[in-house]
Amino acid sequence: MATFSDILDDDRLRGLAGDRYFERGVGYFEQGRVRSLAEYDDCITAEVQGTESYQVQLWLQGDRLMSRCTCPLGVDDLFCKHCVAVGLAWIDEPPPHRPDGKPSAKAGTTMRDVHDYLARQQPETLVQMILERAMEDARWREQLLMKTAADQATGADIGTFRRALKNAIAVDDYVDYYAADSYIDGVETVVDGLEDLLEAGYASDVITLSEEAITLLEGAFDAVDDSSGYLSLVANQVQALHYRACETARPDPRALAERLFHLELNSGFGFFHSALETYANLLGDEGLESYQQLVDTAWKTLAETDLEEHSRFNYRRSQLRRMQEALVAKTGSLEDLVATIAEDLSRPSRYLQIAQLYQEARQTDNAIAWAERGLEAFRDHYRTGQLGDFLITAYEQQSRFDDAIAVVWQDFARQPSLPLYQRLKQQAEKAHDWPEWRAQALSHVRQWVDRSQQAATSPYARLDHSLLVEIFLSEGETEPAWQAAQTGGCHPRLWMQLADIRADDHPEESLAVYQPAIEPLINQTKNDAYREAVDLLIKVEDLMVALDRVDEFDQFVDNLSTTYKRKRNFIKYLQQAELIA
Repeated sequence: MATFSDILDDDRLRGLAGDRYFERGVGYFEQGRVRSLAEYDDCITAEVQGTESYQVQLWLQGDRLMSRCTCPLGVDDLFCKHCVAVGLAWIDEPPPHRPDGKPSAKAGTTMRDVHDYLARQQPETLVQMILERAMEDARWREQLLMKTAADQATGADIGTFRRALKNAIAVDDYVDYYAADSYIDGVETVVDGLEDLLEAGYASDVITLSEEAITLLEGAFDAVDDSSGYLSLVANQVQALHYRACETARPDPRALAERLFHLELNSGFGFFHSALETYANLLGDEGLESYQQLVDTAWKTLAETDLEEHSRFNYRRSQLRRMQEALVAKTGSLEDLVATIAEDLSRPSRYLQIAQLYQEARQTDNAIAWAERGLEAFRDHYRTGQLGDFLITAYEQQSRFDDAIAVVWQDFARQPSLPLYQRLKQQAEKAHDWPEWRAQALSHVRQWVDRSQQAATSPYARLDHSLLVEIFLSEGETEPAWQAAQTGGCHPRLWMQLADIRADDHPEESLAVYQPAIEPLINQTKNDAYREAVDLLIKVEDLMVALDRVDEFDQFVDNLSTTYKRKRNFIKYLQQAELIA
């Protein structure tokens, strides 16, 4: 079995962290930022002082060195500079206790000594030590309170758990990314307390408490940066805990149906989203009937709306309709479900939902028919992409390539783009008809640009030839791309791309693109823009050297360095590139 002595060395740390973070970790170690280094139970632990205090753990998994750190990188499971610093501190002076039983030559008190010390103390002394520490550590204090509350002679003190949930989850101010990890750890501690309470036999109370936790989390999600997704994982843990508690307590099916109905309907973050499917075995026929009645009653209370109002998104209506459909999917036929979904065809996704149901049932003709109806109903709508994708795939499976082309053309004709042009090409080539469609597509783009220029009320609203240039470049047609840019202009990025391509054979044309772009970059007064300007100058130098115009280039650079001599960073980049002395 591998030990830290076998595994831990500079090369291993550098390999895990990479050169950049290894060097930063060396700096932290040399600055003495590693505190409270200890080794116990095959784990190295320490505190590292950075922008704040971070807790680090290193342990072995076979012959792999594993790590955990509370810094943002560590949260993402990366081997950070803090882990490097702890590893270096262990190498420099490992604690005397070694997992392999070979003590270090260096003396000192170890965690094993601490274990032996604690074992010699009287219970009251240990209790006092724990209480004193708990008074300084709110998270540990809550944990002790919950453990005690679950072990009362008269039954669990549920009020303590309710207060702990509120203290851990309720948020007074925004919790940013860097504070989120600590916040989530606190929430997880309380949820673990609910797990213990369930194990102690209080399933009915855990049902209530987990529902209260979900309600609190609904509010917290608006005020916590959950970029890591860990708070969402804790929320999933609470929902799973709720199900297990219901499975144990077996509440009255009708009462459970009512609880689930309100939890699902009122959740703004999709909690209990598939409650009917998840809890079906606990609800039984009686619970399903009750759930159906609740959904039907709530639906009837919704005010009738006119078409314009109905077209706007209404969250409650959407939730109830989804719950209705889940019920029909559970108890009715495919045609019943289609009829229920078809009551609201206000969005392309509704047609797609029906088409997919028929496709899953291997009723391809019905699937295509519904997708075609949806595409026709929303012919001028920009949100038909998935519906079109479905139809194209279905047509291809039936070798209906002309029909597939027509679907792509509908989107391309409405709003031409390079991806749609390429997709049109892909479909037309399958039909062996690309030359004709290419000519039609290019003609349409030119007409589209002309109409835009005629209709524009200001120069800024006019379209240039960027799309034509992109299309020609994607096909390797450099000369037509250049002519299109010359005729109608294009985006600066495309001008640069053209200049790079034509530099060898048309250096004068490339110079005419590069040189005018340099001073606007310098005038942005940003380091990135300065670097881009210097990169362009290097390209200009190469071209002017090839054209035997070195003196002209030197004069150009001299003029820039004189004009912008107060822009010290720009001058520094010129010097670094050896363009000036």
